[in-house]
Amino acid sequence: MKNFMIKKVVFAAFFLLPFFIFAQTITLSTDSEIVQTDAIFGFVLTAEGSFDSIEEPDFANFTVENRSQSQSSSISIINGKFEKKSSITYSYALRAEKAGVFEIGPASLKAKGKTIKSNKVTITVTGQGSSGSNGNASGNTNANQNTQTDEQSNDNYYEKRASSLMSPLSDWEKKTPDYFIRTIVNPASGLYAGEPLSVSYYLFVKPNSISDVNFYKLPVFDNCWKDEKAETRLNFKRLSIDGKVYDYAPIKTYILIPDGTTDTVEGTQMIMDVIIGSFFSTRKVTISSIGVKVPLKPMPEKEDHKNGVFGDFQVSADKKSLVLDKSNMLETLVFSIKGCGNFQDAEITLESNPDLKIFSPEINSYVSVTPKGYCGTKTYKFMVKGLRRGETVLKVRPFEFFSRDNGWQKPEITDIKVSVKDVSGVEEDENKTSAAHSFELLKELPANVKKYAISPLTEKKWFRIAILIPFAIMLAAFVIRMKYTLKSRHALSTSAKTAKWRDKIQKSSDCTELLNNFYDALEELYSIRLKGERINSLRQKYDGKIDEITDFVRKIEQISYSGMSNADIAELKNEAQKLLDPRGLKK
Repeated sequence: MKNFMIKKVVFAAFFLLPFFIFAQTITLSTDSEIVQTDAIFGFVLTAEGSFDSIEEPDFANFTVENRSQSQSSSISIINGKFEKKSSITYSYALRAEKAGVFEIGPASLKAKGKTIKSNKVTITVTGQGSSGSNGNASGNTNANQNTQTDEQSNDNYYEKRASSLMSPLSDWEKKTPDYFIRTIVNPASGLYAGEPLSVSYYLFVKPNSISDVNFYKLPVFDNCWKDEKAETRLNFKRLSIDGKVYDYAPIKTYILIPDGTTDTVEGTQMIMDVIIGSFFSTRKVTISSIGVKVPLKPMPEKEDHKNGVFGDFQVSADKKSLVLDKSNMLETLVFSIKGCGNFQDAEITLESNPDLKIFSPEINSYVSVTPKGYCGTKTYKFMVKGLRRGETVLKVRPFEFFSRDNGWQKPEITDIKVSVKDVSGVEEDENKTSAAHSFELLKELPANVKKYAISPLTEKKWFRIAILIPFAIMLAAFVIRMKYTLKSRHALSTSAKTAKWRDKIQKSSDCTELLNNFYDALEELYSIRLKGERINSLRQKYDGKIDEITDFVRKIEQISYSGMSNADIAELKNEAQKLLDPRGLKK
C-alpha cells in the first residue's frame, strides 16, 4: 500500500510539473570588452527558466560572422520539491566594423505575457586594427604601438622596467595590458664592470587566450660576452597583478658578462607575434619588450689590480707533485676554479719551464644561473712531459678577484713539485748534431748506353677503364640499395607517425583537444598547416583538395559554439582518423 501511494505522488508531480511557474533569467556576456576594428570576438546570450519566446539584441555597428544555438533542460526532485531548469544559449562571432564605444542589448524574453529584459554590454572598439583583403581578422593587427622597428627613434625605449614578476605594470606594459613581455634584470642595480648579470624575458597573456607565438626579432647585446638559455616550450603558470589574472611563461634568459670597454650594458628589444583566436578567426598581435640599459660602476682600486676579475672563487689542484719515469712519461694535472662570478675571464696559466713541455690545456665549464648568481666549476687539464732529468717545479701565474663581501683576494696556489727520472730518447738526443754525408751525383749517362721510353701501366687507357668498371658497378648497386632503404624507412616512419597520431586522437577528451591534435597531425604528416590560415587562402593553395578537412574543422567548431563540446565525440574521432589515412586523404 505504501509503495502504491508513493507511485501516485510521483505520477501526480510529473503530471502537474508543466504547470509550475519557474524563475526566468536572460543575460548577455562577452569574452572581450575592448577590441580592435575588424577583430572578431565572442558574444553569448543565455536564457534560463520557462518562457515562450526570445528577442535577440540589436547588433548595429557589428557584423555577425557566425551564430549557433544550444538548448538543454533538466528535472530534479530535491528535498521533496520539484525543480525544472531549462536553458538556451546563442553564441555569436561578431566583427567590429568601426572605432567607438557601443552598447549591445538589451535582449528580452516573454513568459506568460510577461517581458523580462537582460543587461547591456558595452564594447569599446579601438581604431588600431588592420583588415585583410577579404575582411578576415587573421591579418596582423599590430595592436601594440610600443613596437618600434627603429628602437633608437623611440623616446620611451629605455622606460623604467619591472623589478620582479609580481611588480605592478610599468608604463610600457600598460600600453598593452592584455599581452606584454616583461624584462627582469638580476642583479637589478649596482653592477660592477665585469660582473655577470642575467636578463630574463617572460610572456604575460590573458588566461587561455593564445594558440601560438612567433619570434620576429631577438635582442642584441653589445660589448659583452653572452650565453643563452632558451626554453624548449612555453610552460605557463598563473599569477595576479593589480587584481588581474595572467598566464605567464619564461621565454629566454641571457647571461651577460661586460667586456670592460664600456660603462653600460645595452640590449635591443625583443619583438614577437602572439596568435590569438580559433582556426577561422585568428589574429596576430605584435608585442615587444623594453630595451635594456644597465649602468656599470668600476671595481674599487681597479688600477692596482689590472688583471683582476669579479667573483668569489676557490682554486685547487688535484696533485701536489708529479713523478715522470719510463712507465709514466706524460702526467695530467687538473686545476679547478669553483665559486660564482666572471668565469669567462678567470683563467689558470702556468709559467714556462725549460725542463718541461706543457701542452695547451683542455678547458671545461660547468656553470649555470643560480639564486647566488653565475656559479659553478671551471677546470683546466694540463698534460706535462719531462725534457731533462732532475727536480723542478710548476708555478701558476697568480690572478686576483673581487667580491662584494670580501673585496680583493688572491688565491694561494702552492708550486707543484715535479721529479723527472726518465725522458724519451728523442729529447735526450735533440741537442746532438747528426753526421753529414755527401754523395757524388751522376750528371750524365755514357754515350754507349741505350735509352728506352717506358710508360707506367697506370697511364694506359685500357687499364684505367678496367679499374673504373667495378667501381661503377659497386656505386650503382650502392645507390639502388640506399634508395630502397630510404624508401622503406620513410614508409615505416610515416606508418609509425600515423599510428601515434591516431592514438592521440582516440584519447582526446573533448572537441578542443581533438581539434588541436588533428591540426598537429596534419602538419607533421602532410605539412598542411591550418592554424592561423584563412579558409579562402587554403582552398587556393591546395586547389580545393582539402575541402573535406575544412568541412570537418567547421563541424567541430560549430559543436563548440553550440555548447556541446563535452558531448560524445566518438564519431568525430573516427572521421578524423579516416582523414589522416594516406589512402583516404586527397593529395
